[in-house]
Amino acid sequence: MALDRRGCLRLPALGVVSSCADVACDRKERSATSRADQPQLLSWLGPDRVREIGSRYRSATPGENTSDALRAAISRSREFHIPLLRNESLDDQIEDDFEEGRTVVVDGWVLSITEARQAALFSLTPA
Repeated sequence: MALDRRGCLRLPALGVVSSCADVACDRKERSATSRADQPQLLSWLGPDRVREIGSRYRSATPGENTSDALRAAISRSREFHIPLLRNESLDDQIEDDFEEGRTVVVDGWVLSITEARQAALFSLTPA
């Protein structure tokens, strides 16, 4: 099989597109599912304390007392983004929350609204 100039250009382009699609889908999957219910607070405070903070947030915010409501609130507060152009991570979202003053005090802790929602989501997972 002989390749002309177009063929030589199409192969690398196809490889780049397929790699980007794979990375974008994988990153979206990780950030949408595992990251949302695995807050960074876990490594600092431990699971018991994060569950307690999450439970207190849920009782103070009855409209965000279910897994579906919390996931929707977390994703709703994220900007519209196009994968690979500006795919804002949850870490970026937390940083933006602090910069914009979107914080809550839960049990003496000043948390970004995203951190509080992540803790609440975590508190709904089985121990």
